[in-house]
Amino acid sequence: MEKKKVAITGIHNSGKTMFLTSLLWQLEKFNGKNFSLGLEGNTKIGDFHESRFSSRRKNTFQYHFYRNKMVFGKQWPQKTTDIRRFCCQFDRSREVVERRGLKQLLPSLAWQSQQLDILDVPGERIADAAIAAYDDFGEWSDHMFLYFSKNSQYKETESWLQRVLEVENLDIDTAVWAYRKMLMSFIRDYKPLISPSVFFLDGKGNLLKPEQLENAASERPCGLDADSQFVPLPESVRKANPDLERTIARNFKRYRREMVQPLFNDLMKSDSLIILVDIPSLLLCGRQRYDDNCQIILDLLKAIGGKKFNGKKSNISSSLKRIAFVATKADLVLQNDEKKKRLKYLLKEMNEEQAKSLLPDMKIDWFECSACWSTYPGKSENTLKGVPLRNNPEKEKQEFSVTPLPDSWPTDWNPEEYRFPDVYPDIPSDVQTPPEHKGLNRVFDFAVIGKEGRS
Repeated sequence: MEKKKVAITGIHNSGKTMFLTSLLWQLEKFNGKNFSLGLEGNTKIGDFHESRFSSRRKNTFQYHFYRNKMVFGKQWPQKTTDIRRFCCQFDRSREVVERRGLKQLLPSLAWQSQQLDILDVPGERIADAAIAAYDDFGEWSDHMFLYFSKNSQYKETESWLQRVLEVENLDIDTAVWAYRKMLMSFIRDYKPLISPSVFFLDGKGNLLKPEQLENAASERPCGLDADSQFVPLPESVRKANPDLERTIARNFKRYRREMVQPLFNDLMKSDSLIILVDIPSLLLCGRQRYDDNCQIILDLLKAIGGKKFNGKKSNISSSLKRIAFVATKADLVLQNDEKKKRLKYLLKEMNEEQAKSLLPDMKIDWFECSACWSTYPGKSENTLKGVPLRNNPEKEKQEFSVTPLPDSWPTDWNPEEYRFPDVYPDIPSDVQTPPEHKGLNRVFDFAVIGKEGRS
């Protein structure tokens, strides 16, 4: 039996739960026409089932629950906020290829058994990638402040924070309060670089709710607990407050050891990693969301490459062989943009150069995908039809305007320039029939079967 382990994560609102639910649904109710596999499109899947071990675990991804909610409730599945796993088995046919007009089976055995272990990682945890790469508190601090200082939309916040931290005889309560106030502003502005991630998503998988935000600076720990909090400190502050630095560095190391390393070590043991990116969301939220996404992915790539940011060797080893970057929600963009594969090109522009430079021996590819295709072309070239989620109490199908995608990322932009209305899922009222999709099969081909050339 061939065994594969695949890790899936997404950076903020990427539709990860929908992606995984639809993927498992396509495998369980396999239809070669709707989910063609292999370079020739004739690879088949059969006898799909969840392993008994997987079904007994408390942290199992609840695939059937999400699928049934979609079929009978016609709602998108809620995002997972804790680490989830799903272990399944299925039979996969060997690929039939054409050789001079004759079909040949390569290799000779017709079917093989496949075990697939899936690690579902909340995207909020990936914001800790820099902590995974650094084992030194000072280096992590310098990295964070360097990023804040390079980004114009952070300058006001960063200078305010630095003024607070450069007081004489700084104590840990003042430092933590100042940093948590800053993180609160990030959350309000939809900036995903929230690290340590437990401020936004605690160790039990509870997201910080909007009604909790006002009190988060005093109530939400910025560490494993209230007695082991940590924040980045500028070099000048570390030198002026050596006792404070030792305390916070100790808390940093504990968080890295108990929260970050176990997760990233598990992720790095996967054969493939699928990273989902919601490009319509980046355009809707502005340049800073885009910059944060780029930085989080860059931190992750460097951690995967086994290098610290200053060139030293990291103590996290990786056995990853493949990385698939996937631009999700392809059904929210116009038909002309879809034909020109603009989502894919925008995604490649974000990280292709860095990925190939940092991971020259890794197999990497870029995809665009919609796990549940829920729109149709409108009468105009700039409209789509679907059932809008907002201002539509009767859930009626409507035609709505959509903004064309840019050919490349602008230097800066006003989020109000873009319009990509969310829609209800178009789900068959039958658990035997998976939803229409685009691109799921190609991601599966690359990340699980190991085929190239179809992206």
